[in-house]
Amino acid sequence: MSYHVYHTEAIILGGRAAGEGDRVLYCYTRLVGLVAAYAKSLREERSRLRYALQTFAHAEIDLVRGKGGWKLVSAHPIDSFGSLWRHPSKRRIVASHAHLIRRLINGEERHELLFDDMLSGLQFLSGIENEAELHACELILVIRMLSRLGYWDSGKLFPQLAKENVLTTESLRFAEEARKSLLAEVNKALELSHL
Repeated sequence: MSYHVYHTEAIILGGRAAGEGDRVLYCYTRLVGLVAAYAKSLREERSRLRYALQTFAHAEIDLVRGKGGWKLVSAHPIDSFGSLWRHPSKRRIVASHAHLIRRLINGEERHELLFDDMLSGLQFLSGIENEAELHACELILVIRMLSRLGYWDSGKLFPQLAKENVLTTESLRFAEEARKSLLAEVNKALELSHL
């Protein structure tokens, strides 16, 4: 029996151990949305996939769907976002963002705009060094995610943050200045999501 191979870009949101050397990875993909994919022998030293599939990495992956769920069969790294790992505040922001995505997305659903927002957010976050700007960027990324998933009325609530290419120094400055109001609206949206 042959299986269809799904070739797609993915952002690795984390994972958990499965057996001796295997791992289940949470991958947010451009093609099929959020999947939990089984990766055989990924934790072993000899694994060729392990460097392409580190947490927060951007990679091209091949998936097959079998009776037991998704299996990851190959991966090619695009960007490991090493600077996110080396900087504690950036690592915390991305880990929180990954956790929130896994919490808000229920099942597989293709959402290319959200994928693009996540990817541009990781790239933009990599270049920020100022702590206040990091916090403002985190807030904008959460608002963008809530907006893409329908939990934020971008027409009424701070519409300037719903525009394309919103990650700029001007938008960071705006988010810093409006932080209290933005946080109140984010908390309200999360509460209304019931997740």
